[in-house]
Parts: sequence; structure tokens; C-alpha cells
Amino acid sequence: MLTPHLQAQGLAVQLLELPSVGSAVAMGLAQDARHLSAVLNRIAGPVVLCGHSYGGTVVAAADANGADVRHRVYLCAYLTQEGESVESSLRQAGERRPGHWIRRRPDGRTGVDAERAAALFYHDCPEPTQSWAVAQLRPHWGQAWSDPAAAPMRRQHASTYVVCSEDRVLAPRIQREIYGTRAQRLVSLGSGHSPFLSQPQQLAQLLVAATL
Repeated sequence: MLTPHLQAQGLAVQLLELPSVGSAVAMGLAQDARHLSAVLNRIAGPVVLCGHSYGGTVVAAADANGADVRHRVYLCAYLTQEGESVESSLRQAGERRPGHWIRRRPDGRTGVDAERAAALFYHDCPEPTQSWAVAQLRPHWGQAWSDPAAAPMRRQHASTYVVCSEDRVLAPRIQREIYGTRAQRLVSLGSGHSPFLSQPQQLAQLLVAATL
């Protein structure tokens, strides 16, 4: 839903599937960051990176020295610092049960509580969109949540953190007071955890602004 709005502004869009999502082999943050770095090095021209949720950790950890990255946008993202994991950063922020909506599997993978997924991730989307989105969810290797971040790349580029003020997954307070302070610019969007589905036009405007 977001992509057509960006393409209408003349922007090329590339979506990235992370190795730690849906893989049959255990993968974590390091593999995700290396994958993003490899993709970036194949792109000619300026790049605006947008990392959503866990994807923000990947964007912060990837090595982009070989790419023309102009701006990084963290969308209701876990923006971890060097040595932090998603889980440890949430505990430090006061979360007693980080990822309380996650269901851990015996093989080390995790999944979202199916009965709560729509209400948590997509509550501000129409019901057909909710049903479609829940059907797209795939297992995610648990080590991605506990792997400590390497030295971040964020010091090298301009950055914006987008607080989603109606988020039911990552508390807006933590977004604003913890992760948001680690970016150069802070903006707010009155949406839940998935504005690319609920408010694609408004989100596209924010991303286009990052290219200017």
C-alpha cells in the first residue's frame, strides 16, 4: 500500500526480506545486517533507508560505507545501541515482559500470538487489511531479539525517528524517550504499529521529506 505512493513521487522502492524471518536455518542480527549491507552495495544512486520495528535494529547495525546512504528513517523501531539487544534495551527502558506478545517455539523460532496479532499490529486498519496482514506473518528466529548490536552506522548519516503514537506493540513512551533520542530528528504519526498499511499516504510524505 505504501509503495505506489512513493513511486508516484518518482522514487524507486526496494523491499528487503530479512534472513532471520522465515528461514529454516537459525539466523540473527549479524546475518540480517550483512544481508542489508550487501544489498546496499549493489544500489547505484542515493538511498533513504527505512527500518520498521526490528528492522530499525538492522538498519542501525548494517555497514553502509560502500553505499550512498543519505538518510535513515526509523519507523516505530527498536533503535539499539552498541552492545544492546532488543530485549535488553526494552528491559532497561522499564519493560517487565519484553515482547509479551511473542510465542517462543521449541526450535528457537518465535511467532506472534495469532489471537492478538490483529488487535496489536493492525488495529487501525480495515478488517480485510487486518486479515491479509496476519496471514503474511512468518516465524522469526528468537536470537534476532537477543543478539547484541554491533557498532552502529547511524552516526554517519542524517536520521529521523517516527513515533507512532497509537502503537500497541512498542510503547510510544519508549519510542519517544529512549529510541527517538538516538536519532537526529523526531516526528510523530498518529498511527498504530503498521502505518504503511493504515496511513500509507501520510507515511509516504514523511519518507519523501527525508529525500529533500
